[in-house]
Amino acid sequence: MKNNRGSSLLELLIVVAENAILLTPLNRNLDPVKTAKKGDREQLLKEFAQTKKKLGATERDLAFLAIDVVDSTGMKQGEEKAIVEHDFKEYKRYVERVLTTYGCLKSTWTPDGVMSCFTTVDAAVQGAREVVRGLGKFNREIKIMRGDFAVRCGVNSGFVYFHESLPLEEVSDRVIDIAGHMQKNAMPNSVCVAKPAIELLNERGGFEPSRRTVDGYEVYEWKNT
Repeated sequence: MKNNRGSSLLELLIVVAENAILLTPLNRNLDPVKTAKKGDREQLLKEFAQTKKKLGATERDLAFLAIDVVDSTGMKQGEEKAIVEHDFKEYKRYVERVLTTYGCLKSTWTPDGVMSCFTTVDAAVQGAREVVRGLGKFNREIKIMRGDFAVRCGVNSGFVYFHESLPLEEVSDRVIDIAGHMQKNAMPNSVCVAKPAIELLNERGGFEPSRRTVDGYEVYEWKNT
């Protein structure tokens, strides 16, 4: 039989999981969980997982797009720092404009890469294609460095726990990991999509089987021609 203290701690864990903003001020209240005996802690986590499973309202079927600049380190070698800063800031603005146009829900950046979230695979793929197609003009008219920008894009979709207040970098799920792995597997200026995600795509023109597998999934690839 659970005591009131165990129930309170469980409720607190659920709140923290649903709203990462509360993590810092409430962290001190989690000390009893950290110091609990192994059996008690495992039971508490089991109850948390069962409760979390019931929170179906926070689980959504979403698509994720990962984009990264090809050989960004090599591009910067021998260039003036001010020019590098200018070009990569302009590149980020360019990509964010495209992502917003196609309904990006939220995104998170590494120095030269971005993971973004969309409601549909179509939106994620259209955004990826638009980024790739627009790089020619970006390289001709905006960037100053000698080297041209090229990107690799990866898309995957699936059900993840999602909350509007939770930063994307706080969401940990295999669905997102696979999108990142698809990006790493892509050729320059191409878009790789896992087979389960490609089956949800309404417009598949240009996608071809790549004869490669990533995380156990067949990879379909679109190349900018």
